[in-house]
Amino acid sequence: MTDMITADLVRLDADLGTDKDEVIRQLAAVVASAGRTADTTQLVADAMAREATSNTGLPGGIAIPHCRTAAVEVPTLAFARLSPAVDFGAKDGPADLAFLIAAPAGGDATHLQVLTMLARALVKPDFVAGLRSAASPADAVALIDTAVTLPTAAPGAAAPATPAPASPATTARSLVAVTACPTGIAH
Repeated sequence: MTDMITADLVRLDADLGTDKDEVIRQLAAVVASAGRTADTTQLVADAMAREATSNTGLPGGIAIPHCRTAAVEVPTLAFARLSPAVDFGAKDGPADLAFLIAAPAGGDATHLQVLTMLARALVKPDFVAGLRSAASPADAVALIDTAVTLPTAAPGAAAPATPAPASPATTARSLVAVTACPTGIAH
């Protein structure tokens, strides 16, 4: 599988515009410059159509515009550390960390797993601090890869063992929420 993110898909301390539309256009141009799309116009249109249904700004200065699109053949993740930060509609203010996820229109669910892993990582203060302090695109890619790399089983490897259930005294409660994005990407 092609790496979802590479150093040429990363921009650090980048001024990509003053509004989310321009940032999305610039991130799509990054995807094109990395050779991941030949149809930047379609990628932008699909990402903007998704953005029009609901803002992709998250608390903590994070934005994850995303779409399913015929403009890419492989799942692609572009990342920018924005300077200045740009409003993506989050209630707590503008985003300085922006990810553009472009999933193939007819692709499998790999991008859903990646989106889930990325979302889990983005609630960890150390991960977010690492993104904000990455010294190079390669450093950012290494950090993001640790969060979104899908496990691969070695040929002939046994399935992972099921963990033993915790005793009632040590069981923590969990709340799981599943929502659906109008463009088919689950959150």
